[in-house]
Amino acid sequence: MGQRQWVVWAIAAVAVVGLGVLLFSPAGGGAQDVSPERSAELVAEGVRVIDVRTPGEYEMSHIERAENVPMNRLAQAATNWDRDEPLLVYCTTGARSGDAVRYLADQGFANVYHLAAGIIAYQGAIVSGSDQVEIAEMPDDVVPGDGPVLLVFSTDW
Repeated sequence: MGQRQWVVWAIAAVAVVGLGVLLFSPAGGGAQDVSPERSAELVAEGVRVIDVRTPGEYEMSHIERAENVPMNRLAQAATNWDRDEPLLVYCTTGARSGDAVRYLADQGFANVYHLAAGIIAYQGAIVSGSDQVEIAEMPDDVVPGDGPVLLVFSTDW
């Protein structure tokens, strides 16, 4: 193989690696994943915090000063936001917020931070609505170890 062919192959390899990084980066162009500890620092610094979970999830618990902007309202809400303002975006485990962060980066938001591990790993102050959670009583006729028990949970998804 001649020198010219090596150069062509090298350029092609660099292009493929670059394309892979762009396509498969977890947060997208103007965004970056941050640790739970770094997220708490950003909140303390006054970064705008966006919770993309449902209103019910938000009411149960959320990061202090977080705004609830569910995924189905994100596109409309974001049209009025400053694209240069730093944002910290989160959900429960990072899945929905990952989609939100990619969307915001694609819309030109330059400083988007993603709490990739979700609120379940967050290291800062959490506002809890535990007094709003209803816990069902176990029926008297259910005996532990007596066979399968069906538990029903609901949310406002």
